[in-house]
Amino acid sequence: MSLDIVPRITCVEHPGAVRDIDRAILTLGGKDALRKTINSAGQTPLELTLSPEDRFSHPIVSRSTTHGHSIVLKVKVKKAHLAQHGGDLRRTLEVHRDSYTVAPCAVVNCFVRFREMADYQYNTLNSPFVTKMRSSLYSGDLDAISQLTFSDTQLSATDFDMPPPPRFSRITVPFDYSYRQNPAVHAVTDASGATRLVNKSIVQRLFSKVVRWTDASVPDESYPAKNLPVAKATASNPRMLEIIELLRAKFDERPIWTRRALEEEALDDELRHMWTSHVKFALPYVAFTWKSGPWRATYTKYGIDPRKDKLYAKYQTEYFRISPKDEEEAKKPGRYARFKDEEDKDEKRADVHVPTHIFDGIHLPAGRSFQLCDITDPVLADLVQNGGLRDDADEKDGWYKATTISKIRRIIRLKLMALWNGQAIKQMDVAKILEEASDDEAVTAAAAAAEESAREDDEEGPAATKDGHTESSEKEVLHAVSAVSEDGGQKLRELLGILHQEEGREEGGFADADEYEIFDDDEDDEDES
Repeated sequence: MSLDIVPRITCVEHPGAVRDIDRAILTLGGKDALRKTINSAGQTPLELTLSPEDRFSHPIVSRSTTHGHSIVLKVKVKKAHLAQHGGDLRRTLEVHRDSYTVAPCAVVNCFVRFREMADYQYNTLNSPFVTKMRSSLYSGDLDAISQLTFSDTQLSATDFDMPPPPRFSRITVPFDYSYRQNPAVHAVTDASGATRLVNKSIVQRLFSKVVRWTDASVPDESYPAKNLPVAKATASNPRMLEIIELLRAKFDERPIWTRRALEEEALDDELRHMWTSHVKFALPYVAFTWKSGPWRATYTKYGIDPRKDKLYAKYQTEYFRISPKDEEEAKKPGRYARFKDEEDKDEKRADVHVPTHIFDGIHLPAGRSFQLCDITDPVLADLVQNGGLRDDADEKDGWYKATTISKIRRIIRLKLMALWNGQAIKQMDVAKILEEASDDEAVTAAAAAAEESAREDDEEGPAATKDGHTESSEKEVLHAVSAVSEDGGQKLRELLGILHQEEGREEGGFADADEYEIFDDDEDDEDES
């Protein structure tokens, strides 16, 4: 059959579910509007009004296309077969292939389609103004139009009655937001069996538990590990569970570690390079960290409080910074507590690999923070092993007595400075530090010297200073204490300096403050991390 004998038609695609053809034609503007569009081959657009009885309803304007040709087919099937498949024409044709007929009845040259979004609609049924207009002007009744009047009173600004504008929105088509699934988001099943979305590209949170010296207790366990299977399923940290088990075994062997010690002793080369991506996220499931105190910046196994047992004294940390004495050297960039360059670093280490967390007193280490148990220098190791311990842990000195920890710090600093400057370590200086008396001996000597000076003052009766003491007695006490313990003399000198500062404040000046050194290097080094 030739298509030349079939008519050419214009097809109008109505977006609604058409049950009443007359009603559908009315929504398109009537037969006259359809005739104009068909005769112009779609050049005259149609206006689809969803509420044709409302003059203020905003229409949807059509768009026409003439690209391609479509054939309208007339398909005949038996009603019984169609009813047998619930009105599903496609299924009926598939099953009853030999019981239907098909014939072309028209060729579509133009399609009239409605692709715009419907504008916002305003209901005017309750508007007095529109009701008056509808009953007069829109009715076509001349008598009603002649009786139309408008009030000249001031209108209320809160309830302003007026007809709606011709258009509310200027956007006629939906905006293409290009919504698509984030390729980094994966659906995983958690421990409860529920499915949730996990974004692998976001920065992973670090669930560390941090303890301060002033905290009454330490945590017994980590945060719930319910997200570990999720981490394994998403492959963001595929080795997380394996690393956690490895760290647990290491913390069973040694309950307190620094990061450098873990990297050197507990991790292999592969894991050492995976610290940022894996290990640091696994540590919070095994240990907590100290923010202050003698174990500052260490990882401590959950449930262990080193403040309550002297057994953990050897795990205390000491931090040292190397500050050049020369003012010009101190101003050089990169010189403060760092090597000048890589060549200088290699020369000072003499091409010998020394673990960064170990201090042996011979090689200059890269690190400046050491746990006492990682000090292998024989002299220092003996102090750590046999040094006097306190009955209660101190925030600055930990379990060690002030004299013992002071000797350790001073000897380490002495050797670090010598290694830094490429000088030989003077054993005489080390011996001098070791021979100093303990704090108890220094206090006893200071008390005896003060009593002797007071007795001499009473006998000789020299001129007294404002606070009741003589300058000569102060110097004698300082001399006596320093002869027994240089460290004790230094602390007494600090105390006297503070007293003189207080006197200066009361008098409005600080005349004598410069004679005394208020802070020493030990305190600065302890506070640095």
